[in-house]
Amino acid sequence: MNSILKFVIPLLLLAGFILVSGCLFTVNERELAVVLEFGKPVRGISEPGLNFKTPFIQSVRRLPRTKQFWANQPGDMLVDLPTSDGKKIEVSAWAIWRITDPAQFVAVLQTEGRAEEQVRQRVRAAIRDTITSYDLSEVVRSTDRTLVYSFGLDQLPEATPNPEAQIEVDLPGAGEVARIQFGREKLLEIIRDRVQEELMSGEGAAEGSLNRGIEVVDIGVSSISFTDSVRRAAFQRLIAFMESVAARHENAGKQKKQEILNETTARAEKILGEGEEQSRRIRGEVEAEIIEAYADAIRTTGDFYNFQRTLEVYEKSLSNGTRMVLTTDSDLFRMLKEVTPAKSE
Repeated sequence: MNSILKFVIPLLLLAGFILVSGCLFTVNERELAVVLEFGKPVRGISEPGLNFKTPFIQSVRRLPRTKQFWANQPGDMLVDLPTSDGKKIEVSAWAIWRITDPAQFVAVLQTEGRAEEQVRQRVRAAIRDTITSYDLSEVVRSTDRTLVYSFGLDQLPEATPNPEAQIEVDLPGAGEVARIQFGREKLLEIIRDRVQEELMSGEGAAEGSLNRGIEVVDIGVSSISFTDSVRRAAFQRLIAFMESVAARHENAGKQKKQEILNETTARAEKILGEGEEQSRRIRGEVEAEIIEAYADAIRTTGDFYNFQRTLEVYEKSLSNGTRMVLTTDSDLFRMLKEVTPAKSE
């Protein structure tokens, strides 16, 4: 009897342990749980702690409590979206969602992959329908603040002369302030409410009007860009505009340069003219002083000067073998007649 009890008691303890372990399970703070009975969800558990289930009949499926992130892949962007004002753009979106009702989630969607696909389809459809109903300015802007176009002109180097000089740039359309009635944030809120309503009601889904047990926490747009053709046209337009701005400032610089050169040339010619006039005036004054001094010298030493000049004429005119024909009233003949021959010793 004792041997039988020794054999039965461990078996009973083991069976009790298996039974208890099959009845109890725990859910941590990062998990949600669903109790399945023959594969069908019968109870959802959203709070962490110790829970019970029927052994051998019921099983437990665990789901993430944390928020899930979905984002467009590079090749899965929304392309060729026409806004109401005729601008074609490309949009890359993202969404954050989570499971709110684990039992309903398993009953309707079953897997996280199907849930993410539901989020993807509805977010893309809501973004497409919303963007095509509004102007581009409503999609990319949230306020009516004045747009500033600096093109880097506000980052002039310190060595540049007069860095405080402002360069006015007239960008086509820059002066037109688009009045924003909704703005990007409001449109994203509209998209989020629409997606949430569809996920909760099941409108347009094959499953019917059922709560899918998930909610969208947030929806956003990571990038908005023009299509390639529009982008190239915009770049070409911007290049042409910047070239016109550069040409305008280059022409203004050339005109300013020519004005400076003309002013410099005029000032140089004026200085040269004044210098030449002053030089001629000084030279005339000096020559007048020389002539006056020469005349004074002649008046002071006139007889001696005439005598000296006569001697120079004699010296240059008379030499051996010189013959001269003079009239009787010639001054030179008169002076020759008055010359006293030198006495021989």
